[in-house]
Amino acid sequence: MEGFSKPPLVSIYISTCNRVRELKRAISSVLKQDFTNFELLICDDASTDETEEYVNSLIQKDNRIRYFRNRENKGACATRNLGIFSAKGKYITGLDDDDEFCQNRVSLFLKNWRDEYSFICANFFESYPNDNKRSFYKVNEKNISFDFKDMLFHNVASNQVFTLTNRLKEIGGFDESVKRLQDWDTWLRLSYQYGGFLRLPQSTYIMHHDHEDGAARVSKSAGFSDSLILLSKRNKDIYKGKGILFMRIQALSVDNKKGYHWKILWGVIWKVHSFIGLKR
Repeated sequence: MEGFSKPPLVSIYISTCNRVRELKRAISSVLKQDFTNFELLICDDASTDETEEYVNSLIQKDNRIRYFRNRENKGACATRNLGIFSAKGKYITGLDDDDEFCQNRVSLFLKNWRDEYSFICANFFESYPNDNKRSFYKVNEKNISFDFKDMLFHNVASNQVFTLTNRLKEIGGFDESVKRLQDWDTWLRLSYQYGGFLRLPQSTYIMHHDHEDGAARVSKSAGFSDSLILLSKRNKDIYKGKGILFMRIQALSVDNKKGYHWKILWGVIWKVHSFIGLKR
């Protein structure tokens, strides 16, 4: 977006719980953005470590930072909503406390934003302890347009998006009853309500795997099949006919599968689904 007489305010929310070491890295990446007109909303889910003291020390130095805290643990969705419904920015995006932004993330989103999009998202890096870092999607991709139908059986938007703050508020933010697939659920509802979205080929987000066991980032089979079914039930106005049936088939197919074998199976299911055209 160009030609602003005054740069728009962008709200960036980070939910956190007892991970002050990782949080420091995440906050640092936001403060290094080449776009500076933002507010940083730290949403603390009742941490018992040094999170509160650390954030308060930053607030004394930088008035762009705001701090919100649950008195008791309420979970990721409720904690994200603390920031979303307190946000003052025209635009909003999120960051997980164990990840980080690349320096141009916010400016790239602003440059590519159009009000016709329900949201925009971008490619991202996956970073591992051996310093191996790779882009998740093919690096030679061009901008790709999607709509809600592309989100029915696969989260093609990844875990964070950029959108108008009022839109995220109008759909109710994150559904606080959801325990798994929260991002998928939210972006699906957002695209269903407001139309198509855009995914940029540039990797502007780093998803770290340096603090967890190998499978911690991947939805494990235990409970995952139930989460797929619940996703379609919660959004029954979106999943209709063959869509609901296919989601149930997928849930049955991934049940009791784990790790690498589950990932292969899920990929095959998605390719078959695309081939037979159920998403259309």
